[in-house]
Amino acid sequence: MSALSLLPVTVSSGSSDTFCFSGSVRTERPDGLEFRMLTLNCWGLKYVSKLREARMHFIANELGTSDADIIALQECWVASDYEFLRRRTHKQYPYAKYFYSGILAGSGLVILSRFPIESVSMTSYTINGRPSAFFRGDWYVGKGIASAIIRHPSGIAIEVFNTHMHAPYGPGDASYVCHRTSQAWQLARQIRAAVERGHLAIAVGDFNSSPDSLTYALLTKRAGLQDSWITVHGTSTEHILPASLSPEKQITTLGVTCDSLLNTWRADRDISEAKRLDYCFHASHLSTVDSVDVTFIDKVPGLNVSASDHFGVSVTLRILPTARSNLASGREQVEEGARPPNLPLANYESILDLIASYLPMARAQQFYRLLHFWMSMVLVVGLHVGTFWVKGGWPAFLIVLASTVIAVTGVTDGMLGFLFGRKELRALKEFEEEVRWEMRRMEELLKGTYEEVGSVGKPK
Repeated sequence: MSALSLLPVTVSSGSSDTFCFSGSVRTERPDGLEFRMLTLNCWGLKYVSKLREARMHFIANELGTSDADIIALQECWVASDYEFLRRRTHKQYPYAKYFYSGILAGSGLVILSRFPIESVSMTSYTINGRPSAFFRGDWYVGKGIASAIIRHPSGIAIEVFNTHMHAPYGPGDASYVCHRTSQAWQLARQIRAAVERGHLAIAVGDFNSSPDSLTYALLTKRAGLQDSWITVHGTSTEHILPASLSPEKQITTLGVTCDSLLNTWRADRDISEAKRLDYCFHASHLSTVDSVDVTFIDKVPGLNVSASDHFGVSVTLRILPTARSNLASGREQVEEGARPPNLPLANYESILDLIASYLPMARAQQFYRLLHFWMSMVLVVGLHVGTFWVKGGWPAFLIVLASTVIAVTGVTDGMLGFLFGRKELRALKEFEEEVRWEMRRMEELLKGTYEEVGSVGKPK
């Protein structure tokens, strides 16, 4: 499988065919500062996702005639699906990267571009589920941040961050809120670094988080990005309940991308469960948004099913005319890079409370796994001693079988406790200290006891 394609292929200006809910048509502006982003969670898990191959072929064919300039995909987990995708899109998108990560299927993240990709990187999340939750798989696929620096024809460097955060599986511990909050903190740090480098930062993907979450606050306040849906539609619809709208209005008014009754894979959900989980965040000091649409709503011909269990998001962005001159002179790096996060102190306290509530569970998980290990060792020794009183035959076989099973499960749990348990607790401690450090800095800034020197501060 060719993971990175940087061939200088001549491409056409793009088709006018679209699959946006609004039916928008691509039109080029003479200033050359416009570009289009598209993000889609493909639901491409092998053996689990239904009708995966047929749906992925449909998605690939649609992308082959897309008017987007940059495409970010999530859950493209099967190598043959990516290879088919490249065969259908290599003329439209000569630059592409499949990002490797994890132990099993990989990150599932893909970036396609009409414009040259200058550099790429993959950063795994430090807190991302547990290996014991093998039936969920988030830990094994190695979720993280796929980034690509893409050179726009205007000369502006666009740094795209494509991500798929840990999924929620239920209330309480199964919600994994602490994990996603940590992931958003890590992503926000990378975005701020991109802004300091003078890049136009764009964060897209399936964030598995609603607009009222800490994840969303970290991206819009700590990272300093703006939600493209809010840029176009404003905040007047934030308090509208999904249940008060029809499924069609949920999409056009609230930008719903998941658990919509219009999605055949989620048609059994209650209408109140519809939500927006897929986003395109942009740096508003360098760009604005002309339009934003929910895409991939139409059903796959011949199958009468939705293309994925998520809808996509298509955004037309425009680089601000002043951005090019400011970036060339380095002014944006100084002004934006030195600007402190705009995260309210209450959000820092909420994050610390979240970590404090999760730590006892993490410690308990480690304790009981280590307890299982030591108890298993005692039982294994006891069973081996018992063989002295057994003459052979089935009793001896059963004792050996039992001791083997107990030893294997005990050692496995012991390794999880000794290795993963310690790693998770240390990662949580580091996360907590980073939050406390930044919170203290913000308190000092608010009190006027913190002096800014360029982008580095020091107490007075």
